[in-house]
Amino acid sequence: MLAGGTGSRMGRPKQFIELLGTPALAYTLRAFERAPSVDRICVVGDARRVGELAARERISKYAGCSTPGAARSLSARNGLRELEAGPQDLVLIHDGSRCLLTPSLVERVIGAARRGADGVIPALPVSDTIKVVEEGVVRKTLDRGSLWAVQTPQAFRFGVLERVFDISEELLARATDDASLIEGFGGRIEIVEGEKTNIKLTSPEDLIFAEAILESRRGGGP
Repeated sequence: MLAGGTGSRMGRPKQFIELLGTPALAYTLRAFERAPSVDRICVVGDARRVGELAARERISKYAGCSTPGAARSLSARNGLRELEAGPQDLVLIHDGSRCLLTPSLVERVIGAARRGADGVIPALPVSDTIKVVEEGVVRKTLDRGSLWAVQTPQAFRFGVLERVFDISEELLARATDDASLIEGFGGRIEIVEGEKTNIKLTSPEDLIFAEAILESRRGGGP
């Protein structure tokens, strides 16, 4: 689980922002704790704060914390280096700022990954019209019928991840998700249906949506 971001757009580390009085990362940890197929939870982030939170939340699957890297994929690589896993073991990589994922989504991703693809990612079809814009001018309108918005957690075989992460730091730093690295090596990536509520905390207004979703799950509203 990647939870080492500084939250530049949010103005503070978003993984520790409180939602309904609870740090966002706590909701992420709870979801993996409740997913039956998850054996261990390894985090990349502030070891002291993450460890204290995991202890307070009684996360029995918490297995330690690695140091963040300068970019997302470098953080993922740091986390992989701390894992004790075999080539065929499944590893899920998740953005800690997607704190509203559900155990059922985790189980769907793992179930699909067990069927043999190089990687499995949750995604939703794009509903908006997407245009390519350069210097304020529209250059092209894309066919949204083939466009999907990708989420995490993403699942991969540990051996596959080891091979694709053995590249230069410059190439790793450019990757916006881990599946794209495997795609670059010709790997087969399959999708499962994501969840509309699996939003990413990016800007302050996202906190309003996140708390509304949490209130709804508690039975506090539609």
